[in-house]
Amino acid sequence: MNWKLTLRQKGLLVVAFLLGFELLLLAGLSALLHDAQMQIDRQQKNQAVISSLQRLSTLRERATNGLMVQIQFFKDPPDSPHYYETFLKYVEGVPKELETMKSLLKDDPVNKFKGEELDRICRLGIEAIKEERRLYSYKQSLQEKAVIARLCNVMFHAARLSESLLDYYTKIEQEVSPMEEKARANVENFLWAMIAVNIVIAIAVGQFFVRRITSRLSIVTENSLKLADGRPLSEPMSGYDEIVQLDNVFHRMAEKLAESARKERAIIEHAVDVICSVDANLNFLAVNPASETVLGHKPDELIGTSCMDLVVPDEIEKVGARFKSIIKDQEVADFETQLKQKSGNVIDVLWSSQWSPEENALFCVVHNISGSKEIERMKQEFVSMVSHDLRTPLSAIQGSIELFKEGMYDSNEESGKSALQKMYLSTNRLLALVNDLLDIEKLEAGKLIKDLRRTDVRDVVRKSIGSVAGFAEVHEVEVISEAGEAIIMADEDRLVQAVVNLLSNAIKFSPTGSRVIVETEVVHGDAESEQNETRNELLELRVVDEGRGIAEDKAKKLFQRYSQAEKSDGKRGVGTGLGLAISKAIIEAHNGTIGVRSKVDQGSTFWFRIPVALSSNCH
Repeated sequence: MNWKLTLRQKGLLVVAFLLGFELLLLAGLSALLHDAQMQIDRQQKNQAVISSLQRLSTLRERATNGLMVQIQFFKDPPDSPHYYETFLKYVEGVPKELETMKSLLKDDPVNKFKGEELDRICRLGIEAIKEERRLYSYKQSLQEKAVIARLCNVMFHAARLSESLLDYYTKIEQEVSPMEEKARANVENFLWAMIAVNIVIAIAVGQFFVRRITSRLSIVTENSLKLADGRPLSEPMSGYDEIVQLDNVFHRMAEKLAESARKERAIIEHAVDVICSVDANLNFLAVNPASETVLGHKPDELIGTSCMDLVVPDEIEKVGARFKSIIKDQEVADFETQLKQKSGNVIDVLWSSQWSPEENALFCVVHNISGSKEIERMKQEFVSMVSHDLRTPLSAIQGSIELFKEGMYDSNEESGKSALQKMYLSTNRLLALVNDLLDIEKLEAGKLIKDLRRTDVRDVVRKSIGSVAGFAEVHEVEVISEAGEAIIMADEDRLVQAVVNLLSNAIKFSPTGSRVIVETEVVHGDAESEQNETRNELLELRVVDEGRGIAEDKAKKLFQRYSQAEKSDGKRGVGTGLGLAISKAIIEAHNGTIGVRSKVDQGSTFWFRIPVALSSNCH
């Protein structure tokens, strides 16, 4: 039978086998001990009965002899001490000993009747003694002699019964004593035999169990040595216990290590960063293929050359000193520098280097951080811009509040109303800034577009123009709607937000007295690019301005975060550079596209396209 047992279960089975054998031995020992105890109890009872009969015979004889001595010789009065010592105390001891004897014989059905008969005869004897003493006191010698004769007859019967009982229990005692000795010897012999057998079985089972474990553990140990030496492992073990599982895990681990080594080589070969080793003279020993992408040099072109040849001249001395410090201190260090590409371009890189005394080489990772540097620069510009856009309206609000506080303005006067209007506009600017920062994160997380409904695009345009009316009036720009009828599925509030951002951007960069026109048109999209040909009708909304226009290279970046027109432009205006990025996210959430057509000094047209609602769509 092929049992699927684990090592733990096998161990429990061995323990259960040993415990079962122990229980059998203990059961046999218990039976022998019980038999020996029965023999001991039987012998003790026999001895107690014999002792009681002997004491009773002694009391009876002494009482009879004492009576004869008193009648023939002493003739003491009944209340004298000598009378008690020679006769009376033996008579008084007979009933007590009779009770002891009866209690010992109560469980003996063979001799219980004899004990009761002996008790009856002895008590008749005591009554005869009492009657003899009474007749002796009254000097009735004839009757006294008859009583004495009766007493002698009673004593004779009592003696016969006592002898019969003594013979019976003496015989039993003679039979029990050898049996008790034999029982003791059996217990002792069985105990030693049990110890010997138990030791032999425990050693045999233990050796069998341990030998199977150690033999297979040696295979696992051998496999570990083979793995360290790179040799093939032994065949996997068969079975179901933990050692087999360990061996199987070891084989899987070896496969995983081999796979990891292959992946590690693949990672190094396909890594984006340059991974290389450099000797103590700073010459390349090995380089991964990423060198061609990052530096423009193939690995074969770099191996054997000095890495210092790639460093820009201004930093050669500093980088050389840094490498020497890393080699001397055997430390892990990161430092930035600039390298020359094969094309002549200069890039910013981050060197991560560690010296290996065993390999006598520097292991380095060269990471191109030019993009990170650019992002950091843009972030600093954004922080500077936001700081300015926050500080300016806050300063205006604070200044107006202080003037109101000092009584310089009266809210009922024209100057006070103007100051309140400026505070209101500044507050709106702050709120718009905060909303832009919050909305861009929500949109990218897909959490801002909540409810798509059938919406008339004319309502969207009307609400959007109404939202920027005050802004347009301040800039003296006219906003005109040329929107046609079209039904779309949209989150109206968010779509209005996108259009408002496009309108605000157009107004901000339009010259005074110019116009901004909002146009809509239903166009046909590319059916092959749509999921369903019935949905290739698109609504195109255009915001056309007469502003300065945008250069082509700048237009490509307008819909990125924090991107704005040139700072040097006097019409740059205020803002976070998030408006167009938010509009792009909103339109894309409506399964649409957005873009711009512009030429410098000829104005710009910002447009987006979203699907027209099907006639079967309903809210």
